[in-house]
Amino acid sequence: MADEPQRIKPEVNDLRVLIVDDEMYAVMGIKDAIDWQGLGVTDVCEAYNMREAVKILERQPVDVMICDIEMPKGTGIELLEWVNERSLRMETIFLTAHGDFRFMQRAIQLSSFDYIMKPVEFGVLEQTIRKALDTVQKKKAELALTEQYKPYYELWNKKKTLLSEKFWYDLLAERIVVGPGDEERLPAEYGIAMQADAKLLPVVVSVENWKRELSTRDEEVMEYAIRQSVSEMVVADSSGEVVQTKHGVTVALPYVSPDEEGTLREVVGERCGRYIEACSTYLNCSVSCYIGEPVLLRELTPMYKALLALEYNNLSESNQLNWLSKQEAEPAADPRLPDFGAWTLLLENGKAEELGARLNASLRELAADRRFGASVLQAYYLGFLQMVYYLLQKKGLSAYRLLQDAGVPAEASPRTLEQMEDWGIRIIRTVHRYLFQEESTIERLCAYISEHLAENITREMLAEHVYLNSAYLSRLFKKEKGMSITDYLLQERMRIARDLIESSTLPISDIAQSVGFSNFSYFAKMFKKVHNVNPQQLRKLSGCPG
Repeated sequence: MADEPQRIKPEVNDLRVLIVDDEMYAVMGIKDAIDWQGLGVTDVCEAYNMREAVKILERQPVDVMICDIEMPKGTGIELLEWVNERSLRMETIFLTAHGDFRFMQRAIQLSSFDYIMKPVEFGVLEQTIRKALDTVQKKKAELALTEQYKPYYELWNKKKTLLSEKFWYDLLAERIVVGPGDEERLPAEYGIAMQADAKLLPVVVSVENWKRELSTRDEEVMEYAIRQSVSEMVVADSSGEVVQTKHGVTVALPYVSPDEEGTLREVVGERCGRYIEACSTYLNCSVSCYIGEPVLLRELTPMYKALLALEYNNLSESNQLNWLSKQEAEPAADPRLPDFGAWTLLLENGKAEELGARLNASLRELAADRRFGASVLQAYYLGFLQMVYYLLQKKGLSAYRLLQDAGVPAEASPRTLEQMEDWGIRIIRTVHRYLFQEESTIERLCAYISEHLAENITREMLAEHVYLNSAYLSRLFKKEKGMSITDYLLQERMRIARDLIESSTLPISDIAQSVGFSNFSYFAKMFKKVHNVNPQQLRKLSGCPG
């Protein structure tokens, strides 16, 4: 066995906190603002990236870790995964300044750590640290009773978790075959206690779409939250497992004892209904649950495949509870597709609105006929795509470059009728704009910004105005203007504010509101950042009364 770093053994009453943040002032602010002595903390460590934090955690135990999620050299999620892999006992409080993360507060509360938005309210943070330390003290007291068995327990607990996950992965991927008489023996070999006559009630949880644009780091956090919340709300107080396969499918597997078989199905259905509502409210995503039938372990893989097929063929219903037992016959194989030749003529002649209406009516007709499944949607999608490629080739335009530049890559095949309509409308508008509109997209955007400076302008609002993907719009804007949309908005607001302060008698507070700032102190701070002088000083220098 390789030598591991020697870790300092703490005194029984020692309490150590580790602050991890890539911003030095954030670390120093927390370190100076909290009454550590009043909390009973004897040592406060600081790290400015994951690597530094790992070195500290390898050298000495930590009771509470206060950690930023977004750091350039390893995220807070990656650091927590590293901690959990080594069975380090601590409580973690996450911090982040990400503006789109307000909906994450509830998601993190469903799991085993807490979550606080930046800028941090130190009073709230201190209360959270106190609760975390109380939890640590209770766990230390329990651990002291069995300290002599700790090395053996941690080793087995880590090995058991890895073995359990491997068993379910391999079973669902058909790398393990459960034969007669294996229902109890085989799981036991992987550290899983199951009775021979116990059944499982598989539930496939499908995240259909996120209502906000997520970065790769955001998705990591949300995948963790989805898995944890499925465990909390779907399996709940029943025995069972939650598996997230290597293909990204989340599967809940509540155990069903013989005396529960008549009631647990309804209970799990009610839990799934509440879970779907919670995801929409707190996680800002659309989720559907697909519930199978209670099966023995050897019957689980075919049931799992049936649920995947049910999800694949669900074209029109989202945020729904779907029971395998209530499904109709298999979808029909032959689709009824629109006349894409006629649609090509509409698009070629600039009839974008009429074509959009026909697309909507056609998809509504398809949604009304439940016999049609995913194979029909794929044929529809390919026919539509062929129509667009034909027209662009005829006009001498690069289909690949046009669609890529517009943020609608053709390889992103729609999975639902709703996605198909959204995808189709975006392509229709993009092609129409390239064929018939010569005005610069960024010029139109700047004109829109100029007319709406007093409003709360978001990137999503701007993207919707010019019918572009918001991420693509950001890249296009920076390429043409040499600055981000956020910086441009700030510069324009501060330019107009300066003109008004120097040339008018309007009160400065009114000027701040007229350029979109309801908070005067924040306006003054931004004004000085841009112009190196505060608004009041500029008014005095200009000689204008007011």
